[in-house]
Amino acid sequence: MKIPIVVGNCVGYQVARDLMGAGADGVLVGVGPGAACTTRGVLGIGVPQVSATIEAAAARDDYYKETDKYIPIITDGGMITGGDVVKAFASGADAVMLGAAFARSKESPGKGCHWGMATCHEALPRGTRIFTGIHGNLRNILLGPAVVDDGTQNLLGSLKSAMGLCGAKNIKDFHKADLVASTSFKTEGKLYQAIQRVGMGR
Repeated sequence: MKIPIVVGNCVGYQVARDLMGAGADGVLVGVGPGAACTTRGVLGIGVPQVSATIEAAAARDDYYKETDKYIPIITDGGMITGGDVVKAFASGADAVMLGAAFARSKESPGKGCHWGMATCHEALPRGTRIFTGIHGNLRNILLGPAVVDDGTQNLLGSLKSAMGLCGAKNIKDFHKADLVASTSFKTEGKLYQAIQRVGMGR
């Protein structure tokens, strides 16, 4: 076809390579991580988004070496905060697909509700309607200024700051960032924040 075709979703190296070889102009990555998706619970199928993105990025890079065709990968789902977006790009994503983040905006046609992208089936539903609430306008969410400290606003600012801290001048450089797996990264050294939130009933 003469129009760009984006295909997905996939979570593994070989499937990503096969989609690229079939002529996809872009590949969506992720099965079940979205806020409104029930695939992981209903079907028990999925791969953590960072792992899935790394796999697809490796397929993209190998495909590029063999064919000289660069097929972008799009990490699709599971991203609510700037930190989530940052980790997707550091894992190798060329772009991200955001759902709940936009549903939280004042301009959202869903008025704070999110249905996700999964196709429902009357016998085996794989998507549910969730209420995200309204947490700012689209400009706050994407470009700031952030008026909350939970990372759900100024997503682009988070990405720019993280790239600067890692010494990356562009997304391609950021793909080379070192990744470390940790179960306590978000809570390490945050004792006073935890106590304050409990004390204030948040």
